[in-house]
Amino acid sequence: MMARLLTVAGWTLVEAVRERLLYIVLLFAALLVAGSCVLTPLAPGAQRKVVIDLGLASMNLLGLLVVLLSGAGLVRREIERRSLDVLLSHPLSRLEYLVGKWLGLVATLAVLVAAMTAVLAVTLMISGVEFRASLLLAVAGTMLELVVVASIAVLCSVFTSPTLAALFTLGLFAAGHWAHGVTRLATDTATSSVVGILRWMVPALGLFDFRSDVVHGVAVPPARLVAAAAYAALFTITALYAASVVFRRRDLR
Repeated sequence: MMARLLTVAGWTLVEAVRERLLYIVLLFAALLVAGSCVLTPLAPGAQRKVVIDLGLASMNLLGLLVVLLSGAGLVRREIERRSLDVLLSHPLSRLEYLVGKWLGLVATLAVLVAAMTAVLAVTLMISGVEFRASLLLAVAGTMLELVVVASIAVLCSVFTSPTLAALFTLGLFAAGHWAHGVTRLATDTATSSVVGILRWMVPALGLFDFRSDVVHGVAVPPARLVAAAAYAALFTITALYAASVVFRRRDLR
């Protein structure tokens, strides 16, 4: 089973490279350098905070862009090419296929995040700013968030078109970040109850946001990272299982 999963994941990673998604790293470097040049003079004495905050925010948004461009059309592309029929004619279940595609997407994101982290580290060194190990915690939080968003994209891709899947994924991404703030703004009991129910229906992406703590030098408790990792694993397993249930009932002809 593991060999089949790794094979599908490898194909997905190769497809991402062929689509030149790794050029996202060059875009990240350009954004980081340009943003640093523009914003640093506006915040004298806060160069480290500006570069790190800009770098982590860009990493998160560009990772989301990769998920929307690549993940939302994972299944539809295989159906249109008629290659999915060939894959499923082998001893490969639909669940294994979806998990393999998700693994390939996550591997692509991991390569991109690692490359962007290296670019950020080099930028900090050139700027004369110390690269601290705490920065890796924020990067880990970003990667966990992208893992969850990737599972949402795979789920959406099995029942709708790539465009709608990308819109649904983007909507859940935004709702996952805004849910906590909307809950705090709800004043009356009825609104709070409705918002509270809806909050449980969207991913709690705020759990993975360590950026503000790292930027301001606040220590992140290890238990918080463990809790975020456990939530990411549970959410991903649930989303992929739901995707497999929907996918098993889908007619591929």
